[in-house]
Parts: sequence; structure tokens; C-alpha cells
Amino acid sequence: MVYRTQKLATPLVVVAVLLFLVQLIFGGILALYYISPNILSGTLNFNLARAYHLNALLFWLFSATFAAVIYVLPVLSGREIAYPGILKIIVLLLLVVVVGGFLSLPLMQEGRNAWALGQPLLYEGKEYVELGRLWDAILVFAFILFALVVLKTLPPMKEWPLALWALVFGAAITFVLYIPGNIFFKHVPTSEYFRWWTVHYWVEGALEVAYAGAFGLLLMVLIPREEVKRVVDKYIFYDVVLAATSGILGQGHHYFWIGTPTFWIMIGGIFSALEILPLTLMAFEALRIAKKSNIKFENLPSMYFMVGILLFGLVGVALQGLVITWPWTNWWEHGTWVTMLHAHECMMAFSMGAISLILFAVPGLTGKPIDRTFTIWGKRAFYLMATGQIILATSFGLAGISQIFNYWIKGEPWSTVWSTRSLFMPGVVVGGAIVFLGYLYYASTIFRHLLFPVREEPYRVEKAPPTYMNTLRGLPLLIVLSIVFSLIGAAGIWSFFSEQVLVGRNPVVPYVTTAISFIGLAILLELMIIKFTRALEHQYYEI
Repeated sequence: MVYRTQKLATPLVVVAVLLFLVQLIFGGILALYYISPNILSGTLNFNLARAYHLNALLFWLFSATFAAVIYVLPVLSGREIAYPGILKIIVLLLLVVVVGGFLSLPLMQEGRNAWALGQPLLYEGKEYVELGRLWDAILVFAFILFALVVLKTLPPMKEWPLALWALVFGAAITFVLYIPGNIFFKHVPTSEYFRWWTVHYWVEGALEVAYAGAFGLLLMVLIPREEVKRVVDKYIFYDVVLAATSGILGQGHHYFWIGTPTFWIMIGGIFSALEILPLTLMAFEALRIAKKSNIKFENLPSMYFMVGILLFGLVGVALQGLVITWPWTNWWEHGTWVTMLHAHECMMAFSMGAISLILFAVPGLTGKPIDRTFTIWGKRAFYLMATGQIILATSFGLAGISQIFNYWIKGEPWSTVWSTRSLFMPGVVVGGAIVFLGYLYYASTIFRHLLFPVREEPYRVEKAPPTYMNTLRGLPLLIVLSIVFSLIGAAGIWSFFSEQVLVGRNPVVPYVTTAISFIGLAILLELMIIKFTRALEHQYYEI
């Protein structure tokens, strides 16, 4: 059944796709800065370009998540969305925040702002939460209105599956955690302490739970079997428990660096890499049920990007997070480009989740079939984005290792550090260009379905015998190898403490071990992506 109010998600889909483009454009500008640091200095300073890059990412993730919730609300409730007029107001408020916030950011370069009651109204300037109080207040008000619409539309809480509880709870906590990072404190460590409540509890707490719920609900819709509901309930419970323990404690690896006690770096390093396990196990069990029930997935692009959540979550979030958050490695890599390896693959996991939800919703929003072009372009978008991001992130990691040695060990001036780090910039540029090409396929897929007629031309999977590359055979070994390579990377960064490096100024051991680790993890991630997606397409789920 198609519900009229589902169409209200369409403007947010368009906003999400366009803001994704803004994010990529400013990512390209940042790459130009890495090549030539003075290229736009005084016109568009580096910090301003980074603010646009990061805020565009946050806003398009918000927009995509809102759009997905609007699309699935009637399906979950069996009725139209309550207060559709309020939804239109919410869309308008989000546009006001995006336009007003983005127009305000250039004022940072001039030091001009508007103040009221001692609060900065137009921009705050804190990294990742740059927006001023005016835009914060509008955004929080929009969140409250959205929560009202969701709660009034959903059936009684006693009828909610656990996945829906996770989605609603995770989304609500995401909104609540937006507030601490936007409270003005005169004391810098206190300000930084609460800023990380927003920046990192989103990733390792609220968003993790919300996307686990969305992932579980999608599995329940795509595989309508009672066994799948039981599997989803089981692993959602584990995911929430881990988010409430490892997610919260894992935050501590930031705290040491803002003046809090030393024990936080140990606690944060130990508990920071466990949360992706429930999602991975939930997917494997659901796929077994799909195979047994002979269920075929029509919307392959959405499923491909769902695979991206799992695999970038496993390697980028969990294992690369493990490499950098151990106390003995975090001591060296903190504030270097090694962190950017983890950060970019981490945010790619969440981005792929948002893209998966949009691709899932668009055929229903338009009332048009999933045709051959939608499938082929969507698959190309996934492979290009995944491959480009792996190249880009790995290049950042390798550059960061050079940065550690030349800056922390040798104490070289910034110009020397920059020149050695820039040796890896071709990988960043090439990887970013491939991601952008993938985006073009993705945006073309969305706007083609929104704007043009689509013929009934189904995509047909070419039959192929099961081989190593189109089955899940050997996947557990690849996961084990990924864990081994992540430990090699942690040991490599730890080896900066060795006398050979500190006294002898010989970086061979950390250079070789981390190169083996980062490049090995990149190859393993690409291999797992190919195997998992091809197995999904051919329905060869046996491990």
C-alpha cells in the first residue's frame, strides 16, 4: 500500500543529495589546500572550508534519516502520518538552518558575530559544532516537532518491535546529545568535555543504536519472516547493551587530551571497538533465513550500501578504531592524519547507511519500478564510493605515520612535515575523485527516478556457478586476518616508543609494520566488499 504522506520525504531526499555534493566539493577544496596551503588563503580559509565539509555531512545525514523515517512511518503504523502540516514546517526549518548557518560561517574569518544574553547567535566556532545559538535553537525545535509527529503516528508502544525502539531511542538521544556540545562554557576543558558528548556519543552511541534499529527494520521488511524478527530482536538487544557500555566508556580516549585524568585514555582505548559485532551477526543470520525462504532482493543498490555499513563498520569503525585508541598508540597518533583514516571510513559507514535508506525509499516515493538502469548505476555508485574511500583513507593513514615520525620524533618544522606528508596526496586526490564519480552515479540514479519516466525493464542477474569470489566462503578467515592486520598496525605505532626510533631516529619498523597493516586492511576490505555483494546478488550465502 502506498501512503500519500510518504511523499513528504521527497524534499528531504533532494536536500540530502545536494548537501552531499556540497560536502564533496569542499572536500576537494581541502585537498587543494593540502597540495598548496596558500591557494585560497584570505578568501576561503582552510578552517572555513573544513566547517562547510563537516556541517554539510551532518546536515545531509540528518536530512536522509528524516526522509527515511517519514517514508517508513506509515508502513510501520498502517496509517497516514499525523500532522502532515507540521512535517512541512520541519522541512522549512531545516532549510532555514542550512541556509542561515552556511551564510553565517564566513563571518568566522572576519571575527563578526551577533550576541544575545552572552550567547553567540550566528556561529560558535567549536570544531564540528560551529553553528550559533540561533540555528541550534531552530534545529532543536524542529527535532521536538519531529518527535511529536513520530510518536503520534506510531502504534501504541506495547506493539513496537525492539528494532523500532532502537530507532526511536537512538534518534531521540541523537537530538538530546546535540545540546551539550552547543552550551557555551568559559572554561575550555569543560567546553571540550561536553563538545565530545555531541561529536563522539553520536557515533559510538546514539547513531549506532538508531542505525541498528533502521537496519533491523529494513531486514524485517525485506525478509518478512517471524524468524527474522526474533534474530533482529536478539542482536538489537546486544547492540544497545554494547552502545551503553563500550560506546560510553570508549569516549574516554578523547578525555585525556583535554585535561582529564590519565586513566581515561586506558578505559577509552579498551572499550572502543566492540559495537559492530551485533550488526554483523544479525546480517548473517537474516541472510541464512532469506536463502532458506528463497527470498530475492529486488533493490540491489540499497542492499549493496547496507553491506557497506557492515564492512566499513567492521574495518573502519571497529578495527581501525582499535589501531588508534590503544593508550600506547593514541599517544602518538592523536591529532595526526592517522585519525583521518579512521574518521573517513567511520563516516563512510554511516553515509552508506543513509544512502541505503534513500535508495530503498525512492522507488516507492516515485511509484516507479526498480529497473535495470537504477540497479546498474546504483551498483556502480557503491563500488566507486567504496573503492575511492578506501584509497583516500589509506593514503591519509600512511601520511599520518610519516607525520608522527617527522613531527613528534624528529621535531621538524611544519614545512618539512608538510612536504613529507604530501608524498601521499596523490592517493587522497585519486581516491576523492573516484568517490566523486560514484556520487555522480548515485545522484543521477536518484534524480532520474524523481524527474523522468522509467520503463519496466527489470535487471536480470546473470547465472554463474558458485566460486570463491561470489560466495561467502572464506569470509570468517578474512575477518580473522583483518583483526590480525589491525593488531600489526597497533604494534607498529606502538614501536615508536622503541629505542631504535627515539634514539636512533630509524623509523623502519613502524613504517613497514603500519604500511603492511593499512594496505593489508584496505585489500581485505575491498575483497570482502566484492565477495559479500556478489554473494548477495547470486544468493550464495553459505559460509
